[in-house]
Amino acid sequence: MLCLGLLAGIVAQDATHLNPTDIEPYHARAKAAIEQWPKAIADGDWTTSDDEALPPSAEQLLHPNCVIDRLYTSGAMRVNGRLAQASLLIVQCKDSRDMAGHYPPICYPASGAPQLSSEPFRLSAGGATITGREYQFLRRALPAYRQSVYDFFIVPGKGFVADMNGVRSAAKNYEGRYYGAAQFQVVMDADYPQDVREQIFKMIIGANPKALTVLNTVESQ
Repeated sequence: MLCLGLLAGIVAQDATHLNPTDIEPYHARAKAAIEQWPKAIADGDWTTSDDEALPPSAEQLLHPNCVIDRLYTSGAMRVNGRLAQASLLIVQCKDSRDMAGHYPPICYPASGAPQLSSEPFRLSAGGATITGREYQFLRRALPAYRQSVYDFFIVPGKGFVADMNGVRSAAKNYEGRYYGAAQFQVVMDADYPQDVREQIFKMIIGANPKALTVLNTVESQ
């Protein structure tokens, strides 16, 4: 009788555990919210061309649920005599472990751009306070130039995460990892003044506050 009772308890406990199929409604909502990121942003008069596709090697590494990779050009902001430009990259994965290899300190040096610096940032955008890190890399293509990457993650249930340590922590929970993680990168010329870089970040990330909320909502139904 004692063994039967223990077995019944184990079965009952297992029934409360999540599995990947339970999280599919969340991933469907996340994908829909990210795909609503506007290609035209009124604040700053930003416009964009068609989205770029990830390289096949990155697709195989990340197994992404949703990807946005696009270049925005402002019709209202000029820096050093040229219209301001910034790229937005969003990658959302169904399993947070898949994100481990996709991270600026790994990806950019691997493509031949050594890291120059890494500084934390805390900025308000889309009604949220976002913590992350700004990396700078040296692009050696002639003429060489410095590139700034504002990088942060959203881990469902944990919120905004500044670096890969928070993503790895979430991956240790075998149920939590099924919610995956989303990584955001806003990339621009590091020669833009810091206040201009921060303003551009706020404009582009603040253009879709709904997505920021949806990505941090953990209900599976």
